[in-house]
This record gives sequence, C-alpha cells and structure tokens, in this order.
Amino acid sequence: MKFLTWYVGVFLVLILLAGFVTDSLGKIQTLQQAISIAQSAARAGTNAATGSSVNGDAFDLSSQMAVTAAQNYLASAGVFGTASVAGDTVTVTVEMTYQPHMLGPIELPLIPVEATGSARLIGN
Repeated sequence: MKFLTWYVGVFLVLILLAGFVTDSLGKIQTLQQAISIAQSAARAGTNAATGSSVNGDAFDLSSQMAVTAAQNYLASAGVFGTASVAGDTVTVTVEMTYQPHMLGPIELPLIPVEATGSARLIGN
C-alpha cells in the first residue's frame, strides 16, 4: 500500500512531462507554419512587381500593390499579420496562437507565436 502513493505520484509526473513535450512540439509546429506563411506572403508581395525583362525594362515594386498582395495572401491563409515594403524588400510578420492540447485541461492560456519573413525583388 505504501508504494501505491509513490506509483500514483510517478504516473502524474510522467503524464505532465508527456503533456509538456507534446505541447512544446505543437508550439514548434505552429511556429514553423507561421514562418512558412510569412515567407510565402512576402513572396506574394514581390510578385506585385511591374515591368518586363523581355524588353529590358526594370522591375518596379509598388509599395501599395505589394502590401495588398501580401495582405490578401494572409487573409486567404486565415491568419493575422502586417506587411511593409522597404526599397525592394517586402517584410511580413505573422501572429498566430497555439492552443495547448495535452495540458489544456489545467487551464493553460493560448501561447502566442510570431514569425517574420521577407523577400527581395531581384532583377533590377
């Protein structure tokens, strides 16, 4: 009977450890997803360049069109973020949250995740 308390304690510690590992990996997966979305949105922004390399024109990056294209990509991905243009580089920051699954019953708050991606227009 004296070992029953010890076994229950070890069992609870192992469950908490498994929950911590599982939710940590979930947060990392959410971060990777946010990075991928941010980089893709930045590339979508650079696709808003105008010009033609066929006839020798230089590409121009319209700040307004690039931000709109990046925001449209973020909206289609269902995430919140901001986009900005500096010179020939589009930078996108994505904000997401991760809901803990294993440790959710102990009322852990949502875990915020933020990622930034950028793309530069090449060919000028």
